[in-house]
Amino acid sequence: MVGQVQTETTVGAVRIPALPADFKIFPMDKDVGFIENHDIAAVQKPFVDQLIGLDEQQRASGAMASLAEGGQKIRNLDALGSPVFDALNNRAKALFMKVTGAKAAIVDDCWANVFRSGEYTMPHSHKRAVASVVYALESGDEDAWDRDPMNGLLTFVDPRLERCCIGRPGYVSTPFHPPKAVKNYMVIFPAHITHMVTPYVGTRPRISIAWNIGPTEVPGELRHDGGMR
Repeated sequence: MVGQVQTETTVGAVRIPALPADFKIFPMDKDVGFIENHDIAAVQKPFVDQLIGLDEQQRASGAMASLAEGGQKIRNLDALGSPVFDALNNRAKALFMKVTGAKAAIVDDCWANVFRSGEYTMPHSHKRAVASVVYALESGDEDAWDRDPMNGLLTFVDPRLERCCIGRPGYVSTPFHPPKAVKNYMVIFPAHITHMVTPYVGTRPRISIAWNIGPTEVPGELRHDGGMR
């Protein structure tokens, strides 16, 4: 049924449940939290390699996205035939339903962000969704954060979040991000929350998967900035 999730997804010989066996939401601020995904991380390398290959093909063809939109975007992930993506997609929808209590999870948009050195995403939000979900697929260079503590981080910069405004409510003074120690987090947050990715500098690509999700289908033509024409 459209909008529902599968109990599990098979990746090779591994069965990946909709939510991790050790499921726990780690809160970061109001309605912003993440889960750990050790089970998917253990089998995701073929998907990482597939995306890196597609990224190289797109860049060679000159199909570069604006830096403000976040490095190179790879779309139509469900057409890649990757069981790893199927498991991730199932988990993102299951997480949405668990957190919101919705009876369905309709993915309005989904894409991979592949960041090469010098690429970033400007602050933005997503107008067509109830929630956004991001999975940290590949964090890039192992020493990236040793060289720069803010290297390629998903960062929240919203005056409605208390943790962003420690000095004074409503005034952003303290942007925050998921903990660096959790390499394969899946974070969920309200789609209206302003977020960004700081500039990434490294030799290995930094890759994330993003979803915009709601309980019902959104009318109007999809534009990839989340708006409607």
